[in-house]
Formats: sequence, structure tokens, C-alpha cells
Amino acid sequence: MSYILVFILDQLIYKHTLLERLGGKSFNNMEPKEWYRLLTGSFFHENMLHLAGNICAVYFVGIILEDKIGSLAFLVIYLIGNVITYAIYSKFANYTQGTGASPGIYALIACIIMLHFDHQAFLTLQFDNWAVNYVLAYLIIGNFYGMGAFIVHIIGFSLGLMTTFILLF
Repeated sequence: MSYILVFILDQLIYKHTLLERLGGKSFNNMEPKEWYRLLTGSFFHENMLHLAGNICAVYFVGIILEDKIGSLAFLVIYLIGNVITYAIYSKFANYTQGTGASPGIYALIACIIMLHFDHQAFLTLQFDNWAVNYVLAYLIIGNFYGMGAFIVHIIGFSLGLMTTFILLF
């Protein structure tokens, strides 16, 4: 719901000024004390397709995973995936409008995969349901959005593997 609210506020009411003030930026483009952009940038989305794709991904990943690991672990993996990914990417890339929640989503997908391979009875993944099919499609198709997206997805996925190992194993 927060993604939709931010999208409506930014697109319709504030005419992209929220994105300018709160969107992700690389460190060389940030003003002093704008570290909050590492978190707030993940709430902004470039367009309706980007927004819908990430909302559906969070929803379906939540269906598969949240009741298995709990809301707190789910949130921690998601936030670490987003914030740390954007911190790493901000150090090495030059950009002015970082947006999207996909690094956190990829971190959660990594958690799903780790838990599935560790204990298949604990997390049964079957390819005949919407949640698994959508998450698999998201995992693959999301990487065709450009090199920047591919890089942040790989970083988010890697952080998800590490965070899952630390929190759940």
C-alpha cells in the first residue's frame, strides 16, 4: 500500500518533486546527510508497470515465504536487500534517480531458494500455482530491464543468501 501511496503522491500531487527530494542517488550526487535516500528510494517506481511488477512480486513472495519465516525475518531480509544494495551501488555507480524495491525482493527470492533446497518439506514449491510462477518469471524477466537492474538484482540476491544464512541457519 505504501508503494501505491508514494506513487500517487509523487506522480499526481507533487509532480515528481518527491522523487527529486527522496529518490535514490549515488553518493557523489547526494548532499551531506542525505543517507536516508538509501531507504526511501526503494519506495519510488518509474511507471505503472514497474510499480505493478514489484507490488505483485512482494505479494507473491509474501504468500510463499512470510508465514514460514515470520514477519520480522521477512522485513529484515527485505530491508537489508534494499538498503545495503543501494549503498553498494551508490558507491560505484553514478545515478540521480534510483528507484524500486527489487533488490529486497530478490533478497527474499534468495531466501525462498535457500530454504527450499535446505528442507524441501518445509517449503514446497510447485510450478502449478500463481505465486511460484510469478516469482520465477519475475526472477528471470526482471533482469532484462538493463545492466543497472541486473547488477542491483545480483547484489540483492547475494545479500539475501547471506542474510538468510545468518538469520535462519
